[in-house]
Amino acid sequence: MTEVFSGIRIIELAQYVFVPAAGALLADHGAEVIHVETVDGGDPYRTLKIGDGRETGSANLSLEQNNRGKKSIAIDLKTESGREALLRLIDTADVFLTSLRPKAIKSLRLTPEDLQARNPKLIYVRGNGVGFKGNEIDKAGYDSTAFWARGGFAHVLRPREMSEPVKPRPALGDHVSAISVAYGIAGALFKRAMTGEAAVVDVSLLSTAVWSLSADVVVSQTRTPEQHAHVGDPMRAPLRYTYRTADGRFVQLMFLDPDRYWPALCNNIDRSDLLQDARFISNAGRADHGAALIAEIQATIGSRNWEDWKPIFDVWDAPWELVRTIHDVTTDPQVEANGLLFPIAVRDGTSVKLAAGPVGFDGRYAPKEPVRAPLLGEHTEELLAGAGYSREAIAELLQNSVVG
Repeated sequence: MTEVFSGIRIIELAQYVFVPAAGALLADHGAEVIHVETVDGGDPYRTLKIGDGRETGSANLSLEQNNRGKKSIAIDLKTESGREALLRLIDTADVFLTSLRPKAIKSLRLTPEDLQARNPKLIYVRGNGVGFKGNEIDKAGYDSTAFWARGGFAHVLRPREMSEPVKPRPALGDHVSAISVAYGIAGALFKRAMTGEAAVVDVSLLSTAVWSLSADVVVSQTRTPEQHAHVGDPMRAPLRYTYRTADGRFVQLMFLDPDRYWPALCNNIDRSDLLQDARFISNAGRADHGAALIAEIQATIGSRNWEDWKPIFDVWDAPWELVRTIHDVTTDPQVEANGLLFPIAVRDGTSVKLAAGPVGFDGRYAPKEPVRAPLLGEHTEELLAGAGYSREAIAELLQNSVVG
């Protein structure tokens, strides 16, 4: 038991990305995660076709990313014998993790009260779109709706000149919110270890969005909605601006202590003359004359390609970064050095790269021994046998399509 979550069994009755991604984070570091699926096709994410290229000849890359290292059991929970099979697994579990809406959970008789009455040590963790209190607890929610749209991201990230909201990236809210779920599980495990009490953990896409935009949310008390949508005039922040090079790359400056970095910036870009310009001597002056200063800096940085600027910026100890493409990120030496991408062999033996979770334990972010996502029902017989079912009983459940 050398892994952080070794010895922890999680029963995951969840679909798509948000909640299953949290299960993957814990599986990466030793938890046994049992992904419960329907017998008639399994998790809908297995067959999702949205035409964005995630389906390849060898693997559904998104399925692998969010379900690596798990076991799969297929059960018809609408049958009494299927429900009993799940309950016998729950008897042995530490955590029940679900993304089903409350009305579905209630109809299946899998509420916190139902399950904790059977297994008092069971930590019950649930994730949904907009929370578990109020009139909308059963509202359908995905990351693009509950997190991005309702959570305010589409509003605050819309540039002034754009007439339509900014479109979200695939599963962005899901993966951010999955970290919240993983945090909730870890916290509940700690509470149980300290007190013996099993908690009920709630996480929503909306709750994570409110936290993620908390800097905006709390400041909104001092501004009208329209003012807040465009809070901060970039023309007044020339030392926190993004400058374009001659070859179309962008350099992001983030000098929160501008007086400290202002002289070095001027010297590094061969514009020491700006240090003598009365308009730019103070930080207040640089803000008041921000548009003029931005034009000066842009003219200089825009006169050379990034390869010319790179050796100058690379040796400068200051908070700047080159704006990277996603392909840049996959080959970033820091990503490689920290093991933030790792190879995994999918079913046909093809090696694909997946992204590790954001937290490293003892210097390691990726799973110790990466295992592909399971096939639908791949571990059904193994898990039922472990729950005490005889070979004959398992055969009968299979024959009646109660399990698959």
